[in-house]
Amino acid sequence: MTCGDKIAKLRKQRGMTQAELGNELNVTYQAVSKWERSESHPDFDTISRISKLFQVPISYFEDGADEPPDEMPVAEIAAATAAADAVAPPEIIGMCTECGKVVYSNQAGSTSPKLVCRDCTERRTREERQARDNAELAKRNELETTRRTLTQRRNRGLIFGAIPAALLLIMTIALTIQEESNKGAVFGGGIMLTLVAYTFATQMIWDGVVREVCTGGGHVMSLPGVIFSLSPDGLIFLIVAKIALGLIAGLVFVGSILVCVLAAVFISPFTFVPSLVKRIAEIRRVGR
Repeated sequence: MTCGDKIAKLRKQRGMTQAELGNELNVTYQAVSKWERSESHPDFDTISRISKLFQVPISYFEDGADEPPDEMPVAEIAAATAAADAVAPPEIIGMCTECGKVVYSNQAGSTSPKLVCRDCTERRTREERQARDNAELAKRNELETTRRTLTQRRNRGLIFGAIPAALLLIMTIALTIQEESNKGAVFGGGIMLTLVAYTFATQMIWDGVVREVCTGGGHVMSLPGVIFSLSPDGLIFLIVAKIALGLIAGLVFVGSILVCVLAAVFISPFTFVPSLVKRIAEIRRVGR
């Protein structure tokens, strides 16, 4: 029989519950349960108190020790009792600052900066470990979400950029078939337009230089004031001047947009590869 089996047998012979035995030994019933399941072992001080409580020798709890007789000799009982008495009982050192339970010297989990019992210390350690695990899991989920978003944006640009490129390629093939004399020039020009359309449309979906340049236009020009005389001719002059200035401002507005779009289209073939490399590097960096 193991030490735990012997404790359980003595407890049941005395008709005690695990909680009652725990109260006698100043431990929790969970600790008694762990002893009896051989998940842990009581220390020497506790073994001594158990020996005294059940009037058995300490050697009885050693693995492989013989079962004690039903009636032990008085001298042996006295010796066992004397050995148990020789061990000083645990000293009360205070109250647990977390659960309020009396803490004995052999039950303290932490004494600095405040007194905490062993059970509360183990519980707090489990909670801190669980909190760290949850934080790491949340961080991994956040990084995975970011990586998935970046991957989807990259793929979306590559896929949607192929739509106008495919249309231009089809038109290029059709015009090349219809052309009789300059097939090479028509085909080469069409391929260049297809390439520019693909690189431009792709980078418009990504965040990059092409998108910034393309959206840089469209600024509204402030209109200057108009001096006029308060007369019919002056009012007509004011209306005509305001219309003319409005048309000029509209042309500047549209012109700035067209200039920026043309500039973005021109640079898109040169910035496509660096932009794609940047997208891939961002995905790899997040995935680490």
